[in-house]
Amino acid sequence: MTSNPISIAFVLSALGLSLFVALVLIWPVLRAGRERQHSLLDLNVQVFEERLHELEQDKSEGKVDAETFNALKTELERQLLSLAAQPKSAETVKPVGRLTAIGLFLVVPVLAAIAYGVLSYKPELWHWWQVQTQTGPVVDKLFVGMQPTTEELEKQNLADFARVMQLRLQEEPKNPDGWYMLGMAFLQGELVDQAAIALGHANRLDPQRDDIALSYAQTLVFSQRGQLSPLSRELLMQVLNKNPQHEGALLLMGMGAYRSGDYASALVFLPKLREVHIARTGDSQSTAIQEVDQAIALAKQGGEKVVAAGGGIRVTLTVTKELLGKIQPTDTVFIFARALNGPPMPLAVVRQAVGSFPLTVELNDTQSMIPDMKLSKFPSVVVNARISKSGTPQGASGDLEAVAVPLTQDGKLQQVELIINQVKP
Repeated sequence: MTSNPISIAFVLSALGLSLFVALVLIWPVLRAGRERQHSLLDLNVQVFEERLHELEQDKSEGKVDAETFNALKTELERQLLSLAAQPKSAETVKPVGRLTAIGLFLVVPVLAAIAYGVLSYKPELWHWWQVQTQTGPVVDKLFVGMQPTTEELEKQNLADFARVMQLRLQEEPKNPDGWYMLGMAFLQGELVDQAAIALGHANRLDPQRDDIALSYAQTLVFSQRGQLSPLSRELLMQVLNKNPQHEGALLLMGMGAYRSGDYASALVFLPKLREVHIARTGDSQSTAIQEVDQAIALAKQGGEKVVAAGGGIRVTLTVTKELLGKIQPTDTVFIFARALNGPPMPLAVVRQAVGSFPLTVELNDTQSMIPDMKLSKFPSVVVNARISKSGTPQGASGDLEAVAVPLTQDGKLQQVELIINQVKP
């Protein structure tokens, strides 16, 4: 665990406070013996003076003669000297008291440290303190529009960065930049649903920001398996009305319309995307242009299914009798395929509310969220299914899952049966 100025200051402050408390406790012990000795001597002197005064008064009144007076005075002086000598014999006890006080002075900080370690110290709290110390200044810079240094950014952990961002947004909930950066952090962590929530907040706070609108629309399109929704369509049109040649907006609008079955709109935006891309790059034979040309051709044919050329996977999903009772109407079914040896992001996903079982769906290239990661491009894939309690694709404790099935694609439509038969621990 690395140290930092704040943690060192905390330890030193705690040590100083413990020593101060110990000093407060032992100071009366150090003074007690000395004060006790002084108080006894003062009392003896006072008694001696009173008795001597009485003797002198008796002598002046003739009650005692001079010889008796001298004898009694000598006896009083002898007693006073004897009592005054008694603290000297007590000196042998004083060092023991001081040693005890010094031991107490050292024991109090040790006991305080042990009590803190047993009762109060939590490694996760210490880690959170360290995270805020390291990440907090970076987030503060971003909130005021400053750009952190490369060295500062390289030290950041994505999960910790998101947590500190959320803490700052509790303090400044009306900061659109903060919500935008939190959404982008969630996107990097492939938390699409959380990203959509954060970017939605940013868009409501500043609806005229095109960068926020475009990122929000892109997130919504990804969450809808590449299809457009009324909101994502509205956001993209907002960007295109201001900048008709925006490639990102044209791509999302054209491909989103195609995957949504809106071939008329696809034939408006895809040719425009093709024209803008070639004008910018000068390359009319790139992979991106080939993808656009294929989508344009299929849209002109009324949206002939890509599965006819690229195969696909037909999945039949069932649930064991033991787990049927654990399914709630609010649960969400995810059926997806991933590359056996490749990126962890799903190549094709079907997401829908739970219904009757068995359930049959088809996974194919039309469900790809990224053009370069189509299902048909990966010969070996793994097919799986999950019933999510939270409605998010990331597996969580309590979700119902099937056993994944590996599959080698052969360019033809293939059949796979999955059984939901286990609960994620």
